[in-house]
Amino acid sequence: MQISKSGHIPIYYQLKQVIIAKIKSGELKENEQVPTEAELCKIHNISKAPVRQALQELEAENYIYKIRGKGSFVSSNYIKQPMTKLQSFSNDIISIGHKPGAKLLAKSIIPADFEVAKALNIKEKDRILQGVRIRYIDDEIYSLNYSHFSLDLFPEVENMDLSAPSLYELIEKELNFEIVRAIQTLEATPTTPEISKIIHRQIGSPLLLMSRVTFIIKNSKEMPFEFVKVYFMPDKYKCEVQLSK
Repeated sequence: MQISKSGHIPIYYQLKQVIIAKIKSGELKENEQVPTEAELCKIHNISKAPVRQALQELEAENYIYKIRGKGSFVSSNYIKQPMTKLQSFSNDIISIGHKPGAKLLAKSIIPADFEVAKALNIKEKDRILQGVRIRYIDDEIYSLNYSHFSLDLFPEVENMDLSAPSLYELIEKELNFEIVRAIQTLEATPTTPEISKIIHRQIGSPLLLMSRVTFIIKNSKEMPFEFVKVYFMPDKYKCEVQLSK
């Protein structure tokens, strides 16, 4: 890809896309050193200012990381998860050869807003248990999760250990609920000021938002149990859907 100096697209943005394309194609591999500022200036015949801006944005979006005195390197590859089976995050990540982790940031009882009430089939302002957690893969932030449970329908969740590595295993083994299915949607969303403070990403930078309602069987009746909003780091996550005819 040639960098145009006469078009309307900023030079730094063009360079950024060139490097991203090389990372995604595998030309630049995980933990491989990215050409230095001087090398990029020489390769593309451009000045240092756009090179620095491109590298700064790539680092902010976790495409690269810097080691002082050594340079910039390609961050860990995407984690690719199949969307064909409902199982716990921990099992998903272990199954593809990585180490999962979790940290509970907050646990509180709040009134249900319209979105949560609709997802859990309850009334607005009903009592909700909300858990806010960061999920890690190989000690790197992978997602920020906001989980919601109805305390009126499921009072037993109030004492649930939301810091557990796998909530699905906890739900099935300790609460004795059978998880049967889930409905989820994926969409792009910008990093808000609140989220930026937690995951240290630039305000307005893109995230991938997954909204999911998980259903369980209680007293022989299928009921929505958890509504979770998961903000994935887009440079760490890809979903894979297999289609057949």
